[in-house]
Amino acid sequence: MNTQAIIYGFFWGFILCFTFGPAFFSLIQVSIDSSYKKGSVMAIGIVAADALLMFFAVFGTSFLPSIEYFDQIISSLGAALLLSMGIFSFFSKRKQLIYPQSKMGNFVYYFTKGAFLNILNPANFLFVVSTCTYLKGVLKYNLNQIVMFFLASLCATLIAEVLISVYASKIKKIIDVRKIEFINKIAGSVFIIIAIRM
Repeated sequence: MNTQAIIYGFFWGFILCFTFGPAFFSLIQVSIDSSYKKGSVMAIGIVAADALLMFFAVFGTSFLPSIEYFDQIISSLGAALLLSMGIFSFFSKRKQLIYPQSKMGNFVYYFTKGAFLNILNPANFLFVVSTCTYLKGVLKYNLNQIVMFFLASLCATLIAEVLISVYASKIKKIIDVRKIEFINKIAGSVFIIIAIRM
């Protein structure tokens, strides 16, 4: 089960990088406008925010008072979020990639930019909490397995986003409207299936 948790977590963290959210496009923009090094710093900020959200999702609920049907409520909210994300991604008609110029170039700026893109989006925390609930309720993971799942997810996310930074110029040439719509449909289908199962 521990190996399964690591594999599932790594796969989960990797595919979530390619759901074309604001962090994904901002990461590409920074990497193209500035450099892959600054994009990598931003990726570290994104992963740091993910780690913080995961910490509160796994350990933060232990400080909450006992609430009847809490897991069911979170699961329902998470399923609704995933379903809405899936429908939005599946029918998304994003027409182009836009690359505005970035001027500030220090570590703190790009780190905090990546972190704030994740941590200030309440949907991200709800998504992580619902994933945690899914691991406990459906897959019956214990605490150790949940931690291993999220650690593997963080490693995959960091690897994927650093690779995105390094190859941003190539990604810009490869991605067109048709490919964006195709990947959106795949991501949307995955979210919808998981929402139904939850």
